[in-house]
Amino acid sequence: MKAYLILCIAGLTLAGCGGGSGNTPPPKPPAPPPAPTVKLLSAAPTRISAADSGLSFTVTVQPSVAPAGTLYVLASDKAGIIQPAVVVSSNGDGSYALAVDTVATLTAGHYVGDLTLKLCADQACATAQTLPPVTVPYDITVLATGDAWPGNHLTPLQPWIGVADWSTYQGNSSHTAYVPVTLDPNQFTLRWKSAPLDVISGSFSDYGYGTTLTAANGVFYSSGYSKLQASKEFDGSALWSYDFSSIREPNLNPPSVSDGIVYMAAGSQQNTYMFAFDATSGTLRFKSQMQSQFEHYLAPTIFAGSAYTNGGTYGGIYGFAATGETLFFDSLSQTSVWTPAADANAIYAYTADALTIIDGRTGVIQSKIKDPLNSNYLYQVNGSAVLGAQGSVFGANYANALISDGKVGNSLIKFNTLKGTIDWRLSGVYAVTPAYANGSLYAPNNNPYRIEARSETDGGLSWSWTPPVVTDNTWNGEPIVTKNILFASTNSATYGIDLATHKVVWSYPAAGRLALTQSGILYIQNSDALVAINVK
Repeated sequence: MKAYLILCIAGLTLAGCGGGSGNTPPPKPPAPPPAPTVKLLSAAPTRISAADSGLSFTVTVQPSVAPAGTLYVLASDKAGIIQPAVVVSSNGDGSYALAVDTVATLTAGHYVGDLTLKLCADQACATAQTLPPVTVPYDITVLATGDAWPGNHLTPLQPWIGVADWSTYQGNSSHTAYVPVTLDPNQFTLRWKSAPLDVISGSFSDYGYGTTLTAANGVFYSSGYSKLQASKEFDGSALWSYDFSSIREPNLNPPSVSDGIVYMAAGSQQNTYMFAFDATSGTLRFKSQMQSQFEHYLAPTIFAGSAYTNGGTYGGIYGFAATGETLFFDSLSQTSVWTPAADANAIYAYTADALTIIDGRTGVIQSKIKDPLNSNYLYQVNGSAVLGAQGSVFGANYANALISDGKVGNSLIKFNTLKGTIDWRLSGVYAVTPAYANGSLYAPNNNPYRIEARSETDGGLSWSWTPPVVTDNTWNGEPIVTKNILFASTNSATYGIDLATHKVVWSYPAAGRLALTQSGILYIQNSDALVAINVK
């Protein structure tokens, strides 16, 4: 009996432990995985464009899961200003760069809307990825020539750290027009626009050359007719000016600025001088005698406290100390409208017939590399030597590009100063001084009409860009190159070209001489106005 009771109690205990009651709830099913998402990593495109130019921008996205197979993308928007085709590039970290283009026929107006990017598994986008589409807002202002100015953006000026002043022709003594900054076209805004100014609307002779401005410490300097003027970069307002009208035939040339001094050559024949002014007050610091004919020169080149300029009755080069003392004069071939290049090794005078290498302190001519194929038709160069890597100097007889609508043409040449030879030459119609950066030369050509990215080593064509507007046919200014954008001015507009995609990422409907200053302002100067663009 006792044994029976013990067995019963043991059985109850087992049942109470779940050993067969049948009341245990089933396990919970696993939670479904989260729906795939796509994160937008780039800012919404906010751009300015010239009418009928088209525009390109890149959208960067990060999917939460890897796409199945190859990722294709189709673009659309309600306004119909976006082209459907999208170029997809993997960034190697799970994110993708999506290159989007507007239609090329954008007319003037303000376009605000949303861009939809559908992620697909095939090129026709018949099969969608498991990833959702991406919506990207855009804000695009399209301007046509003659449109009313949209308004000033007078933001505080903060100079770039580690970027030099735009001190002379093509920005620096090497005349590379290279500014070592990375730019975001979404940050470009219209800062201010001046009325036509006498000080920038003059041009040089029948085969002329418009004057160029220089800038330092938030002030830009410009010249023309009978006046040198200093103006604030903040809003374009005048600070001081100097009137040269007392000089018979003043023949003003563009200024340079360095170490608080503004240099400028002016006058003709026996009444020609190198002037120097205090950059802040405009006080005359010196006036040193030069000789010339009725010629014009590009801005003096400043290096290590000395100023170098084209000059002489029958052609040549002057060197001046910062005190006004004449360091030297060397006779060269009779050409005008040029300025030398300079580095720690020498001064480089390109006069179309030859490249002359000169000691910058004594004026002693060290060597000369002649161009046996040059023909001097106009006795002008209309540009300067450009210094590349050590021993590399580039030049072309740019004035010859103006003859007979470019039918005469010229050659773009690489001089090798270490060997005393010409490494290569390219036939074309190179009308303006090219820009240079990191082993690449960016040379505008009129025939064929394009900008050519050329290898410094052998002159090989890396890539080219042709302006999108059919009426574009000449170059109105020298290009400027940064780390990621090349600026170029045609006869109708100024374009910002992405160095990686070779597409237009910004444009403005005005052409002219360009400058990009330490204040982060891109200037476009012509006979109608001076336009200041914030680029940072």
